[in-house]
Amino acid sequence: MRNYLSKIDKKTSDLIRMIGQEADRKGISAYVVGGIVRDILIKEKNFDLDIVVDGDTALLAEALAKQGKGRVTLHKSFGTASVKMPEGWHIDFAAARKEQYVRPGALPTVQAGSLEDDLFRRDFTINAMAIAINPRLWGQLIDRFGGLKDLWAKKIRILHDQSFIDDPTRILRAVRFEQRLGFSIERKTLVLMKAAIGQEALRTINPSRYFSELKKIFSEADPGRYLKRLSDLGILKPLHSQLSIDLNDWNRFCRNIRALRCQALYRNMDFGLVYFIGLIAKSPMAVREGILERFHWTKTERESIRQSLGVRDILGQLSARGLTPSQVYKILRPMTGETVLYLRARALRPEICRRIDRFLVKDKGVKLYITGEDLKRVGIVAGINMGKALQEILYLKIDQRVCTKKDELNAVLSLQKQTGDRKAPY
Repeated sequence: MRNYLSKIDKKTSDLIRMIGQEADRKGISAYVVGGIVRDILIKEKNFDLDIVVDGDTALLAEALAKQGKGRVTLHKSFGTASVKMPEGWHIDFAAARKEQYVRPGALPTVQAGSLEDDLFRRDFTINAMAIAINPRLWGQLIDRFGGLKDLWAKKIRILHDQSFIDDPTRILRAVRFEQRLGFSIERKTLVLMKAAIGQEALRTINPSRYFSELKKIFSEADPGRYLKRLSDLGILKPLHSQLSIDLNDWNRFCRNIRALRCQALYRNMDFGLVYFIGLIAKSPMAVREGILERFHWTKTERESIRQSLGVRDILGQLSARGLTPSQVYKILRPMTGETVLYLRARALRPEICRRIDRFLVKDKGVKLYITGEDLKRVGIVAGINMGKALQEILYLKIDQRVCTKKDELNAVLSLQKQTGDRKAPY
């Protein structure tokens, strides 16, 4: 029988073999399942491992964490566990289960089931395969639904006719996999998907689940080409019925983001959020406000979106002739990182781009040598005046008008002389 784990890289093989051996010692059958199987077969790198077992998930996860020096998190009420390994691997363990949907769009009710039940509950055939990892069955493929055939044919196919009605987030996932892998949605699957969209199935799910899947699309390496597909299929309508998209503007924006994405300056940014901002930013105010009200946002996400809506005014301020670095700092410092990235992607004038880049590379990280204790020694008492003094000296340093600690102290004394009041120089 063919060993489907024979050609994976050594590090991945060693990790999976370690899990299989631990499972064997505990008398548990274990399988890698889902997306990792697909990626193993098409030789794609994936640092997320899903393991389905027919026994105690906590027992196996704790044993692996101990042997591999990982960190384990148990979710006993759900019968699941996860292990974070030092090399970056994230491993999820779950007992085989089956699902039932009490109504369209609802989260499923879960109960214990067989491996076949567990595979049948998945979204597409290419994600519904498993590979045995116990030593005696090492590398054996379990493919009950034709996933391997669809993988080689580059087809996205659902497992049953109710799939998109039960869980409409699969509509967004179908487009994500189609575009990411360069596959096509199988004919009948596409017919059922369009029917579900026509029945407004996406409106039956919690808005946060819809938005979570949309952000996954925008977090892909190159989400620019996804948008036309989403728009043509009507998948963006749940955002707002009056949302309109200028595809030429969107494509220009995406090209700019791709160019910035490879720069270290922007490595830790939430690109999914920035793409989303680019999607809605040029819509009428009523549309943007409606989207803001409809979905749940973190404080940072909401702040980034609201700041970015004023992009024209901000870019106008940044284009002023003779703007000093400290003036740029005052404009950009209150912005979130995602807002600054969005501004940079929207900036057309080279001078504005240079100013934003200098802020990120140099001025954002400028620190003073002097502290509040130094100011106390020259007579400035704690309070608002001390904060103002430190801020003014910081601006001077950003503009390179002071360099050393002595320069900073002399600048403080100069400010005092200008006011003639040692206690309150402002």
